[in-house]
Amino acid sequence: MTSKNAPFRWTLSLAAALGIATSAGAQESEPLTESETTTTTTTTKTTQQELSEAMRPEGPTGLEFAVSGNVGAGLGYVYTNGMNSSGVPEDLKITQSAKVSFPIIAELGIRVTPRFYLGVWGSWEPVLTKTNDLSCPEGFSCDTFQWRFGPEVRYHIRPGSGFDPWIGLGVGLEILKSHVEGDTQLQVAPGVFVPTHVDTHVTDRGPTIARLTLGGDLRVSRALSVGPIITASVGQYTVRTGSQTLDITGVGSRDQGLATVDDGFHALFTVGIRLAVLPM
Repeated sequence: MTSKNAPFRWTLSLAAALGIATSAGAQESEPLTESETTTTTTTTKTTQQELSEAMRPEGPTGLEFAVSGNVGAGLGYVYTNGMNSSGVPEDLKITQSAKVSFPIIAELGIRVTPRFYLGVWGSWEPVLTKTNDLSCPEGFSCDTFQWRFGPEVRYHIRPGSGFDPWIGLGVGLEILKSHVEGDTQLQVAPGVFVPTHVDTHVTDRGPTIARLTLGGDLRVSRALSVGPIITASVGQYTVRTGSQTLDITGVGSRDQGLATVDDGFHALFTVGIRLAVLPM
């Protein structure tokens, strides 16, 4: 026999079931707390940062500029087979004509990759001259300067570290300019000497056949580095041009060409401190 309260009990059971289901659904769709949201965001940002750093090259790339102050010296010849004051062939060695030079070297180029650099270099070098019979006689004023410039490729050994050693190789052109001026006695006849003012301008030029550079970048900030630089190059003065003016007392001024000389093969060395502006 069916109870009159059966439909009522069935209705209560259905209502209870629906209430439990609704509560479970509410729990599942409950929004994340502020702490959980922050944790998720931080994790996402950390993952993106790690990915970005993993894809970043190990070292700087882009435009780079550097300048260095140096001390220089040379070996070999300015020229060979020149004529001395007695008309005898004689060679002019660099060690005879120069004490030391003070090159200021500038570099501009691009770090194509963190390890490889392509650019150009140039230097201006005032030279302290030595007194000698061939290029700077006693009592004469002698001024000598040299310009050198050319392309260069460089390889960086540890581009991502605090100290990055590197080695470079280049070629170039050398231009040596000299101005010699002073008073002397010019022989115009056997036993006859006349006071004469001599003004000479000379330009020697030729190729830098090879130029080796060694150095290192010690980072002092994100965009600046400082470090040593050493260069060794071999070159040759192949062309000599210029003029010489003689102002002879009682005769007047007279221009004459320079004596013919042969090429001067030599080696030049510099050592200094270099400041570089690195790519960001």
